[in-house]
Amino acid sequence: MFRRTTVAIALASLFCVNAASAVTLQEGDNGDYIRLFGEVGVGGHFGTNSDYNHDEFYDTKGYVDDSFATLGVAGQNKNFIYRLELDYQRRNWLGGDGEFELAIDKMFVGYIFDENHWIELGLTDTAFDEYDHFGDFTFNKSVETGEAGDQENTVKYEAKFENLVYGVSYSYEGKHKNGALQGDIVNGYVGWMSDFVSVVVGVEGRGGSEGISKYGEQMLVGLGIRAQITSDFALGFNTFLEDEDLATRKSGDTYLGYETFRNYGMTLSGKYDLNESWEIIASANHEQYEGWDVEGPNYDYSELPAEFGKDRQWASLGFNYRPARDIVVSVEARVGEAPEAAYAYVRMYF
Repeated sequence: MFRRTTVAIALASLFCVNAASAVTLQEGDNGDYIRLFGEVGVGGHFGTNSDYNHDEFYDTKGYVDDSFATLGVAGQNKNFIYRLELDYQRRNWLGGDGEFELAIDKMFVGYIFDENHWIELGLTDTAFDEYDHFGDFTFNKSVETGEAGDQENTVKYEAKFENLVYGVSYSYEGKHKNGALQGDIVNGYVGWMSDFVSVVVGVEGRGGSEGISKYGEQMLVGLGIRAQITSDFALGFNTFLEDEDLATRKSGDTYLGYETFRNYGMTLSGKYDLNESWEIIASANHEQYEGWDVEGPNYDYSELPAEFGKDRQWASLGFNYRPARDIVVSVEARVGEAPEAAYAYVRMYF
C-alpha cells in the first residue's frame, strides 16, 4: 500500500502540472485518486512590433491579450491512469484571429508498470514537448524549438529514476497547430538530473505530408542544461537545430518544390531568488531561420525581407512574484529585435 501511494504522488507531479495544489475529489487507501486541477490567467503582450514579429502573434498592436484558463481531472484506478484537460485560450498565433476557443488539450489513458515506468495513449504531449524549453527560466519562454507539442493518436512511454529520465513517443498523422498535416511523428528525450547540473537531449523526426500540406520531412535536435551555481542563483541554456522540408510553390491544391530549410536558436537565461516570494529572471536570445535569408537559395521573393535580416537577437529582464504557492505575478521587459516590448501576467492555480 505504501508503494502504490508513493507512486501515485510521484507521478501526479508529471500528469498534472499543478498537482501540488489540485483538489482531491476522492482518494483510496490503496493510492487510487481523482483530482480536479485548473488554472486562470490574465495578461498579455505589450508593444508588439510588426518589424520583429515572426509567427508569435496574429496581429501587432499595443496590446495582445493572452488570457488563458484550463480545467481538468486526473486520476488513478489500480495501475490505470487517465487525464482530461480543457483549455480556453486565445488564437493568437500567426494566421489566427485572436478570439477565444475552447479546446481539448489532453485526453489520455495510461498504465503504470511500476514506480519507474508508465505509458500514455491518446491525445497528450509528445515526449520531447515535456523538455523542449529545459534551461529556459523565463516565464513566457523565449526561443521556440518548433517540436510537435500535443498530438492526437499518440503512444508515449516514459521512465523516471533517481537521476535518469527518458521517454519516447509516436504520433500517427500528426498536425501543426494550424491544422495542417505533418505526417507521422516520432520524438524522445534522455536526461540526467542532479542537484547541481541537469542535462536533457531531445530529438524528433517527422514523416511529412508532401503534396498534401506545405510540411515535408523534418529532423530536430534540442539540448537543455540547468546549473545551480549557488542556493540562490541558477543558469540555464537551451538550444535547437532543425532541418525542415517545406514546399516552395503550389499548383491548385497540390504543394510542390520541397526544399530543406535549416533553423536554429539558443537561449541563455539566469534566475536569482531574492527570497521565497521574489525571483529575478534574465535572458539573452538568438534565432536564425534560413527562410529569412534573402541571399539563401530558397528565399520567397514574394515576401518582403524581414527587418531583422536572417537572424534576430534580443534580451529580457523581469521578475516573478509568488505571494502564495499557487499564485504567480510575472512581468518581463524585452530589448533588441524582440517581437514585443513587455509581457505581464497573473496566474492562479488550483
